[in-house]
Amino acid sequence: MRDPRDDIEDRRDDVPQGLYFSRRGNWFHDGERVFHVGLSSLLNRSVTRDKEDNLIVTTGMDVLPFVAEDAPLIVRSVEHVVVDGAHSLQLRLSTGVTEPLVGAITRGEDERLRVVVGEGRFWALLTRSAGQLLEPLLNDKGVVAVGEHRHPMVTGTHDWAKKPTPPTTTT
Repeated sequence: MRDPRDDIEDRRDDVPQGLYFSRRGNWFHDGERVFHVGLSSLLNRSVTRDKEDNLIVTTGMDVLPFVAEDAPLIVRSVEHVVVDGAHSLQLRLSTGVTEPLVGAITRGEDERLRVVVGEGRFWALLTRSAGQLLEPLLNDKGVVAVGEHRHPMVTGTHDWAKKPTPPTTTT
C-alpha cells in the first residue's frame, strides 16, 4: 500500500549530503525526506545564520549547516491587521514567527514572490496561497498598498539562499 505522505519529494538523489531545504519547504537529510512533524518543525524554528552568514540550524547546543534550494524561509500566510487604526500586513513564517511586511515584494525570474524578513537577514518565499492574498491589494501602479504602507512589486534576480542585498530590479 502506498504511503499517504508520498509525493515527488519523498527522496531527492540530486541534493548534497547533509541537511537540505527544498524550494517546496521540505527538509531532507542525506537525500531522505524528513517526515517527522516535530523534527521538521524544530528545523524550521532553528534556522539562522552563523558569523559568516552561512545558513545553519541550531538548537543552542547543536549546530548544523544546511543548503537551501531557494529562500531558506517560507511565508505561509499574509494577514491584513489593524492596530489602533494603523494598517499593516503581517507575515506568518515557516519559523512560527509573525512579522510585518517591510519593503518591496520581489518577483523572481521564476515568477515566484519573495520578501526580505528577519531584520534583513533572509529571503522568504511566499507560498502560492500567501501570494494570492496580496493580489487584491495590488494597485494599477504595481504597488501593494495597505493603509500608510506601500510595498512596490519589483522584479529581480538574486541567490535567494544568500543574505539579501538590494537586488537588481525594475519596477
